[in-house]
Amino acid sequence: MSQERQKAGFSEASPRLLSREPVQGADGIWLQDSPENLMIINSVLSLDSISVGEFRRLWETRVVQAGGGNRYPRFRRKIVFQGNRPHWEDDGDYDVSRHVVAAPGEIRTEEALQDYVSSLAHQPLPADRPLWQIQHVENFKDGSSAFISRIHHCMGDGLALIPVLFSLMDEADPVTELPGDRVAKKRPNRWAMAAKLPVLGPLVLAQKMIWKRDISAVHGPDLGGRKRVAWTKKFDLKQVKAVKNHFEATVNDVLMACVGGAFQRYLGTAHSQVVEKVRASMPVSIRAQGDAPEMNNRFAAVLLELPVGVEDVRTRVAATKLKMNALKRSVEPLVTYGLSRILLKTMPQKVSRRLIDFLANKCTAVVTNVPGPQEDLYIAGRRLRSMVFWVPQRGKIGIGISILSFAGNVQVGVIADTELIPEPRKFVHSFEEEFEHMVEMVQAGQ
Repeated sequence: MSQERQKAGFSEASPRLLSREPVQGADGIWLQDSPENLMIINSVLSLDSISVGEFRRLWETRVVQAGGGNRYPRFRRKIVFQGNRPHWEDDGDYDVSRHVVAAPGEIRTEEALQDYVSSLAHQPLPADRPLWQIQHVENFKDGSSAFISRIHHCMGDGLALIPVLFSLMDEADPVTELPGDRVAKKRPNRWAMAAKLPVLGPLVLAQKMIWKRDISAVHGPDLGGRKRVAWTKKFDLKQVKAVKNHFEATVNDVLMACVGGAFQRYLGTAHSQVVEKVRASMPVSIRAQGDAPEMNNRFAAVLLELPVGVEDVRTRVAATKLKMNALKRSVEPLVTYGLSRILLKTMPQKVSRRLIDFLANKCTAVVTNVPGPQEDLYIAGRRLRSMVFWVPQRGKIGIGISILSFAGNVQVGVIADTELIPEPRKFVHSFEEEFEHMVEMVQAGQ
């Protein structure tokens, strides 16, 4: 085992007779943490007050022990290495109290919670146990409790984790069909992908290889590895839909145009800089319709160019819509997913990692949009008040933007390397200003 993995705390596979299986496919891509970017999905949930003990028992019963412990077994399994090959192995020392813990000190405000999550965002998870942790914040604002969830990306992607959340709900069914993503309208045909990959794969790869990488104040400087997080206020989904109707676009078109507008405002205000476009890496699910919601990673990271250097909002929304429509018709998600699997299977990890990072480094940010349930949800009789999450980045990408619609509202989380954006609350403010400007245009009939 390499010295790098030893320093991270990973261990060799146990000689004891424990359940063990190799880490398969795309899950292995995310076992590539770096000092600058940890592959951890961070999130914050708030709900009516609940004790850490009650939540711990609920999590153990409804998640870890679900289906006799077979529905989400990765919550009891750690990563071990046999030589250079990672495996899932049952943790003989597993104890839920080592994973669901009380947060230290008192955290009573959103600002204090953002600061505390920021202090965690660049800290790795203990490698000698399953790669997840939930911290409970007691007596959060307005009689609520908050939970800071940190789950390593190798355990599953965002859509894979939604059924886990549903498992906690009082009435939700965790095995119903997953929410559809907002980009890929057609579900993948495995045979069609296999037929097209040899022809289109090299073309897509060649196109990405020759693209010039983004250069700006928020992409180019070396990353420091220290992260900060922030989130927007809640936007009424009805208001978002009114904006999309006004501009004859989709909700996703409007929100992505807001991301472009936020970059324009932030770069202009903080750096007096104007750029024509910002390239974003956007995860797109390639799960086939009817696929069982398993804990794994089944998505492709496609590249989307957001028009930024466009002053007129209506023009920027229209240009964003054109980009999004082209992506919906593209086979790029399927080809990209297939290429990633081939790279992992045919090349040494160091080589495949460098190539994947080389392509990722052309992007300024990772941007994802997850449509959540629109009805109120309850955990042990407590109403779930809010959810926000932060997508991890890789390579030299230092900005993650995560959009989540839930219970009639939309909220955006931003995570940034402090060498690029020292205070992401300023970027959040730029997003809020951009959306409010769109609302004003609707109200003025412009």
